[in-house]
Amino acid sequence: MTDTDVLVVGAGPVGLTLAAELRRHGVDCRIVDRLAVPQPHAKAIGIVPRTLEVWDSMGLVDRVLDEAVPHLGQIVHVDGKARPQVELALPPEVPYPFATLPQCTTERLLTEHLARHGTEVERPVELQAVDVRPDAVDAVLAHPDGRTERVSARYVVGCDGAHASSARQPVSPSTATPSPSST
Repeated sequence: MTDTDVLVVGAGPVGLTLAAELRRHGVDCRIVDRLAVPQPHAKAIGIVPRTLEVWDSMGLVDRVLDEAVPHLGQIVHVDGKARPQVELALPPEVPYPFATLPQCTTERLLTEHLARHGTEVERPVELQAVDVRPDAVDAVLAHPDGRTERVSARYVVGCDGAHASSARQPVSPSTATPSPSST
């Protein structure tokens, strides 16, 4: 018996998109993030056309395009010297352009979209430990009031970055199930 199908760790663009898609397809999930509030600054700004196509299938693209600006090209400087400008022209069959949208705005839009599917980001909640069993994954979550919670999920997906808590959790090879790509 599990508490949820999927525990998503990390509420950046990847974790939020994953949680929104899981919910849209009827999969029970929780999403936690160790930060009390989202980062207020932009760590990334570029949106490629394929991402906009995915967001279209999610029903989110109109909201994104209302806030994004077209990304038509880029001026590159190397050692203080201008290099040729890069123009981002696309073939006419590509339905969306490159776009510029600050990551903090992307995260806000995805968080609002996820909330429309009935799921809120749980903040600040940090993954402390993972125990892989044959039929589930047990995760220990730390809450800001000092309490810990043990959650059982079919899957735990780390979307909190390479240097984050999910990446540092030891997993016993004797109990872990290999991924299809490792067999």
